[in-house]
Amino acid sequence: MTVTKKDRRRTQRRQAVLSVILFALLQAACAACFAALCLITDLPRWAFWLFAALAGLCALPVVPALVVLKQRLQEIEGGESDAAAEY
Repeated sequence: MTVTKKDRRRTQRRQAVLSVILFALLQAACAACFAALCLITDLPRWAFWLFAALAGLCALPVVPALVVLKQRLQEIEGGESDAAAEY
């Protein structure tokens, strides 16, 4: 069975979206762990702010990942990977 360009593009789109979703879930898990560390009783104030900052920093890379996903989907739709595969 031959794989058509349409099927290949659909697979590439699905893989790109799933990879960003997995990345976002892992970042959310890290943020949740750091946020949970903030809830430790008798935690020094500096440690609280450190864990809070780390929780916030875990969420920051998700936004650029979404921008890169949008660019990747445009590349897939434009057929750039198909053109590169011909060489």
